[in-house]
Amino acid sequence: MTAAVPPRLRLAAVAALPLLAIVAFARDGEAPGAPAPTDVLTPDATPFADAIRIARERVVKVYGATVGMEKGYASGVVVAEGRVVTALAGLLESERLRVVFADGRRSPARVIARDARRRLALLQTDVTDAPHFEIGASTELIPGDWVIAATNCFSIAAGDEPVTTAVGVLSARGVLEARQRTRDFSYDGPVLFTDVVVSSPGSAGGALVDARGRLVGVIGRPVQSTRTNTWANYALPVEEVAAFLAAPADAGAPAPADEPPAAEVARADLGIRLFTVGGRTKPAFIERVRRDSPAAAAGLRINDLVVGVNGRAVGTCEQFDAAMKGVRAGDPVELSVKRGEEILTVTLTAGAAP
Repeated sequence: MTAAVPPRLRLAAVAALPLLAIVAFARDGEAPGAPAPTDVLTPDATPFADAIRIARERVVKVYGATVGMEKGYASGVVVAEGRVVTALAGLLESERLRVVFADGRRSPARVIARDARRRLALLQTDVTDAPHFEIGASTELIPGDWVIAATNCFSIAAGDEPVTTAVGVLSARGVLEARQRTRDFSYDGPVLFTDVVVSSPGSAGGALVDARGRLVGVIGRPVQSTRTNTWANYALPVEEVAAFLAAPADAGAPAPADEPPAAEVARADLGIRLFTVGGRTKPAFIERVRRDSPAAAAGLRINDLVVGVNGRAVGTCEQFDAAMKGVRAGDPVELSVKRGEEILTVTLTAGAAP
């Protein structure tokens, strides 16, 4: 004769079955829907252990200047011997720009190329034997596939600790329609959207990798969607990074041979005049804004202090002129100005000099 099981106990036993199944998955080191083991993901590892290790070995921490509300730290991805791609930002103009590699080695760095449209920069460091990503393709990645973000978000890993990693999925592919504060963002090309939060300080320049640790994108600067007014969690596809590396350009670099010489290219004009007295260099205060100029259309005012041009920190009129060198009529220009206690960023299209 068997004892009857009370109805409440029967219900509790049934409800516990899914929990036991989840525990069994966890004990086996597998997650529901995780990728099957491959030549990269070993069977005795957790699903993303090797991908995380690969990403962490190839992502660096970048430290530089603090400009306005912009933090003085970011992330970067090693793409070749001694070379790092990161997001173009004012912090890169620090005289003490430095990079911390995954093994704890520290190196001074300098910017050797910039892409004002994609908002990317290429750094040269003294460390030439660090592991680096192979520049491949993201075309195999489809919405719903696993992705991993590896970043220096919030500068949590301030010392020799590994960078922060977070696992999510590719949400969609699309075109970026975004703004920084009140102005449209200069890049409006293809991006990879993810459900991983990568809009936090320090994440820009970090890596987005697939479940095998292959680089599929570089995380861009924090921006807000013009459609939803929410922070956009996105990365530039690795194809955009490859295009930048194939034809890197710097504001001070000479024009390629197949382009007309500088004398034949229309000089850029923003419609502003900076304040100088007696030939002595002064901070880059705006003395005049020409009517119907790009600066006037962007809302710039007399006495605004220019503190940044296309991600480069500006402290004097001479530095402003250097930052504008190579900008042509029709190019997008991002200016950061201080107005009172507020830092404003505006994007305008350079006109032709009169």
